[in-house]
Amino acid sequence: MERWEIRAAANADDPQRHLLLLRGGAADVAAILKKFGALCGRPTPLDGDEFNLSFVLHKVTPQVREKLNVWLGQRCPQSASTSIPPPPPPPPAKEPLISLGPEAVMTPPAPIISPPAAASPAAASPAPTPVPAGAAATSLTEELRADWTFETLLVGAYNRFAHAAAMSVVSSPGSMYNPLFLYGVPGTGKSHLLYAIANSLSKGLGTASLLLTSGARLSRAVSAAAARGSMAAIDKKTADSKAIFVDDIHLLAVTDQNKDLLAKLFKSFFDRGQQVVLTSMYPPKALGALEEALKFTFSKGWSVDLKIPSPNVQRDLVAAVADRVGAQLSGDEIGQLADKLTVWGYQDLTLWAKRLAVLRKMRAAAGQPAPLMDLLRLIYEPIAIGSESPAVSTAGAQFTPPAAPAGSQPLAIIVPQGQEGLGAYAANLLREAGAKNGFTRAYNYALMGTYDAMQQVGVPFQIADMCHRAGVARALIVGPGPDSPLAPRANEFGHAVRRILDSSEVPTGLIPHAQLQIAAHYINAHLDFEK
Repeated sequence: MERWEIRAAANADDPQRHLLLLRGGAADVAAILKKFGALCGRPTPLDGDEFNLSFVLHKVTPQVREKLNVWLGQRCPQSASTSIPPPPPPPPAKEPLISLGPEAVMTPPAPIISPPAAASPAAASPAPTPVPAGAAATSLTEELRADWTFETLLVGAYNRFAHAAAMSVVSSPGSMYNPLFLYGVPGTGKSHLLYAIANSLSKGLGTASLLLTSGARLSRAVSAAAARGSMAAIDKKTADSKAIFVDDIHLLAVTDQNKDLLAKLFKSFFDRGQQVVLTSMYPPKALGALEEALKFTFSKGWSVDLKIPSPNVQRDLVAAVADRVGAQLSGDEIGQLADKLTVWGYQDLTLWAKRLAVLRKMRAAAGQPAPLMDLLRLIYEPIAIGSESPAVSTAGAQFTPPAAPAGSQPLAIIVPQGQEGLGAYAANLLREAGAKNGFTRAYNYALMGTYDAMQQVGVPFQIADMCHRAGVARALIVGPGPDSPLAPRANEFGHAVRRILDSSEVPTGLIPHAQLQIAAHYINAHLDFEK
């Protein structure tokens, strides 16, 4: 541990609430949870130069605070922690959520998508809006993933309660645990557990009897059906389904036009005693406005928090994920990657494993060696130390799109408003990274757009809507700058954008505003663009 600091962060529910900020690694996290686990929330990665981790500490009395100071001081005596906390900030309205979507997004424009495959006769009038060329056709349902089962799920202290509740749902769907609400930060296995339940129920109920979707996909499909007068197809699917599974319910884009239809859809399952399973980054208490719009309480059945696995378990999970995506890591390489992810963020395990799998395949096709550490030096290490790099000026940057050959993919580059030079700068670096590292896919720069980074609500949905309307197949997004109210939650912002666009099959590359000049981000964007 390099440094730590405790700050008062009272709110209405806990006037003794504090934040523990530190710069450290997995061993420090494990030690803190072992010593003060009863006080701590889950660790949250930070992007700042000074600290890389944050813990919420609950009900910290003066006596407990003194014990914390003594223990932390012994572990890291040269810390710059102060003994007197600064004045507490105003209590947040909803902790820990800042509204990236559902809380106040009541009027975004309806995305353009294709009608459901089984549209009713009512869909013929009025005529549906055509989907722009290159846009992925989006249906209501997701495909059931055969590889995410209970057999492939690792179980430990971090998910034991969630696993037990999930097994109860399988044995008795629609009874005690309804809805089952699974929440936790990315990388805790929420989606895997949701799909495991769906796979098990499908054996008795049949796949066609399940409605498997995501928050972003569900709201987009309902909004489009309502606009076209084709809700009958969704109503029929709802009536025919004996369970509904919604991944990332916090990314449900509720609008004045769709909220009653969404509430009716969920009510149908509860009225018939059918099972509802939901996942979220946030606990139910942070999603009050979404509960109000949908007219049911997320925690009325059973809500359970999934934790970040311990470092020892993470190694096993790295091995499982690497095998699943075809990264072909040796035993030593699994340990090396697990160690590296303690720096950049274990929650991005699947993303990094996919990148390594694609890069190794490219190197093998070119007859080049691809040891893991060489790959990480190219795509990982420059990012991990990138906060020390100097800032760059993009004022006056120019970009001349190349001629788009036949078969080129339509690409969007979207940056914060008022910083249009960022778009040209990012486009140039993306082209350079592609040319230098053997990426041959050609792009048609179909959209050079901007988003309002000074808004605190709805921005990920607005970015996705821009991409849908432009009919792009790939998107490169530059994150909010340091003056944006979204900057403290840049990781959550990026997660939301990526998940929403992925749900409509638009692979996304994300460039942190503070690391614009680091080539590794653009190489990773090319890797992320490979489906």
